[in-house]
Amino acid sequence: MSCQCVSITSESREKLNKEIISIFLPDNQHQVCDSEGWSEEMQNTLQDLNFSHIPKFNVFNETHMKEAHETGRKIAKMSTTDMLNTLAELRRRYGADQLVEYLSRVSLHKHASTSSLVLPPAHQTLPRLYFSRNVLNSGKENVCSNSRLDPEQKLAWWREDPGLAEHHYNWHVYYPYTEPPRDRQGELFAYMHEQMLARYDFERLAAGLGRVRAFGPGYTWEKPLKEGYNPNMEGFSFRPAGMLISETVKMESKLILTDVLQRNKERFFYSLARGYLECPNSAKVDITMDKLGNTLEANMGSLNKKLYGNLHNDGHNILSTINDPDGRYGVEPGPMIATQAAPRDPVFYRWHKFIDAIFEAYRVNLEPYSVEDLRMKDIEIELIETVTQGVDAVKSQDLVNNLYTYMMNKKFTVYDKEKKVVQKPLLNHVPFSYQIKTRNTGSRSRLVVFRVFLAPETEEMLDGWRNMFVEMDKFVVELEPGEDRQITRCDHQSSVILPPEITVEDIQADKAPPQQLCGCGWPRNLLLPGGSSTGFRTSLFVLATDWQQDGVEPHQSLPGSVSYCGKSGAPYPDKKPMGFPFDRAMTFTDVWDLANKLPNSSATSVTITFLENYNGEVNGQCLKKEASFVFVSD
Repeated sequence: MSCQCVSITSESREKLNKEIISIFLPDNQHQVCDSEGWSEEMQNTLQDLNFSHIPKFNVFNETHMKEAHETGRKIAKMSTTDMLNTLAELRRRYGADQLVEYLSRVSLHKHASTSSLVLPPAHQTLPRLYFSRNVLNSGKENVCSNSRLDPEQKLAWWREDPGLAEHHYNWHVYYPYTEPPRDRQGELFAYMHEQMLARYDFERLAAGLGRVRAFGPGYTWEKPLKEGYNPNMEGFSFRPAGMLISETVKMESKLILTDVLQRNKERFFYSLARGYLECPNSAKVDITMDKLGNTLEANMGSLNKKLYGNLHNDGHNILSTINDPDGRYGVEPGPMIATQAAPRDPVFYRWHKFIDAIFEAYRVNLEPYSVEDLRMKDIEIELIETVTQGVDAVKSQDLVNNLYTYMMNKKFTVYDKEKKVVQKPLLNHVPFSYQIKTRNTGSRSRLVVFRVFLAPETEEMLDGWRNMFVEMDKFVVELEPGEDRQITRCDHQSSVILPPEITVEDIQADKAPPQQLCGCGWPRNLLLPGGSSTGFRTSLFVLATDWQQDGVEPHQSLPGSVSYCGKSGAPYPDKKPMGFPFDRAMTFTDVWDLANKLPNSSATSVTITFLENYNGEVNGQCLKKEASFVFVSD
């Protein structure tokens, strides 16, 4: 006798969220009928689904992605009960597989009854893509990297941060290239990765390394790749240093030719030099950052995929198979094949530096902003400064314009083959706030957006340094006529960071918020660059502009993580180009020249000091962030 499946569509949001959680866990306690109790729709769907890519699912393989999203759409059209039963059955059949995990998140995101519910963090439900074998097997990071032989290992702690991996993974889940692009997706693709590069360069300079050098067609592509990398992760191979790119890469039935990538790159630069992209019907379309980004990512907004190719994704595929390009030895691909694992590999940043060189070729030819372009009438900023809030943590230290970071041992509850607790050293910072003294000299109230940026201090010209400015925050304040105000803005309110993480355990304990704001966002612990033990000098800059003009919906709030992730189900909330005012060539000498000429801006020097023995958290070489202060650029 078949069981009677119980519909959960009328259950409370809390119970429904718990049902969602259960399908992601290894013991899979979701109550699902045996096959005799399945609805006809569910039986047909499971029978028709194509799971030939388990366990070889590759997000940079367009065929895989199209099939995954088509499957996700089918599942999302089911009733809530059938959808959850289908996903639970897939988890039971195939375990913690990357395709099943991806498919579950896509389906739940698309289904009307579950789209706003909180999904568990991916690092908890598929930990092998976020933690090394050492962490998962022994519960902690127990192998020290030899940075004397490989200087890139100085920054392994940053590249291997689980929050960084989750940010990159979730961004690509919410902005898939196999669906019609969302508002300004191409521009956001460029800006989000540009900010990852800027933040990584920040850490490289503090660690005594030069800025990232591009690696791609025409950018040392033909020479040996000096960086090797061993992810020490299940399902990924290591790459020795000094390997050469193969002329031909075979991935399943597809051949990728490096010569084709070279031609694609040349076509982009040819189009940029002439100011237009060419459509299949030979029509010429003026270039915008959004159109360029869509075409370079080769998403469904690409203006001419046949002409410009699939440059970004094919590069990931080539670099992930560098040690077995035609698959003759059955070697597993490297981490560049997965959005979760790719940011761990130093070559990820070199590849994206090449991708960004194409975007930069467009940005650098835009008309530079004049003082009048950047000025906001009647708004003045007297000063900006930072104030460290954790006084007990930094006794006897200077709290103004001095920020402090440290390493902490963070515990994670993960669901591998079984539930376990592991720990990993992560960067964090002592809480701080921005203090901004501002004035409205006009006769009417103004909605003002404050744009806050941070960059390593330098003697370079501003135009050569502008893509080093990392966005720290963006927030709106209404200033009354004639009002003088000191604004306090705390670090945890930042518009770039992920909202506080909601874990599996929080959802099981009914501690989840009413809805999920966004699964993507910069990790909160990496908001502030690590600095150095001797003090790393930086430049803090703030610009005030008119939000009544700049805001798409000026009176709506800017929730966390909108800067890097946009706003779910709505247009990108800021009309200004992403990264404004550092999104194009600069004629100002340096950031001080810029601030002096704009009454509605301010700059100051801030020192970031890494506390090596703060709170007893750092008690061994393996947990010690290697850093040495440098005051030069690459």
